[in-house]
Amino acid sequence: MRKELIGVMIWLGLLAGCNAEPTYSGVSFIAYNYTPWNLEPVELSDASGNVASSSTLIAGGGAGSVSCCYKFSGTDFTVNWSGGDPDVIRKHLFDGKYEEAIFKKETSVHFPATEVPSGDGMLVLELHIYPDEHMELALTRQLVGKERIPLTDTIRWLYEKHRDELVGYEHIDQLGDDLSKVTQQVWLKYRIEDAGDMRGYMYLYFLVASDFENDAEISALLKDKNRKPGDFGRAVAALSKERIEQMKASGAPPGMRADKSTSNNHPPRTDDVNVDQAGAEGA
Repeated sequence: MRKELIGVMIWLGLLAGCNAEPTYSGVSFIAYNYTPWNLEPVELSDASGNVASSSTLIAGGGAGSVSCCYKFSGTDFTVNWSGGDPDVIRKHLFDGKYEEAIFKKETSVHFPATEVPSGDGMLVLELHIYPDEHMELALTRQLVGKERIPLTDTIRWLYEKHRDELVGYEHIDQLGDDLSKVTQQVWLKYRIEDAGDMRGYMYLYFLVASDFENDAEISALLKDKNRKPGDFGRAVAALSKERIEQMKASGAPPGMRADKSTSNNHPPRTDDVNVDQAGAEGA
């Protein structure tokens, strides 16, 4: 009770004064990468010039490591970040064209004054980089289960459970590179974030047919505006073996490596992104 009261008093102190801006002291920093790009260390800075830096963030790798300790103030932040398509980066590691494969961007993020979570755990400022490249900040004392789009969970599940069925994937990193690219399209089109739905989609894409969305029944379910989280995953799990074999026989080769004509997506060269974050936890 006393700890909660102290937390409230600190929070009230942050907001004291008509023009006072929030200040977060002694916070650690972690970034989550939901894009298909390998990212170099991401820098987060506030209007006062305070700066935090993340670790390198690989495509499909989810969260980086936690860095400590920082002080931030205000509600307006700037993210300087750079990276590129992992396949393209590897291709140009030693030919003098590496820098040409790297994009550099600056993104503004608005983070409304946020109450510091109560408790004794480490206070962490999270940066979530979404597939459409908008970004959101959040404060937490719990690091477990904070990945908002289950990329790493899906990659591990698919590789560990279905490794022998995957075509063209010699190691998990290859699968991670491609699955993160597919995730970008899935999130942009359907906003899939439920773990079961993500597993169902990637199962069909990487093990059955990469054009499985041409199936009228599957397509209708994905586009259903009344679809709830988990509905798609349960529908895929309920498909009979005969139905799966039918889709596989009539569809395009599964995955991205079996069909070499499949083109890779490249980092969009867009203008700087300005984000007005309505809340710390919204997706």
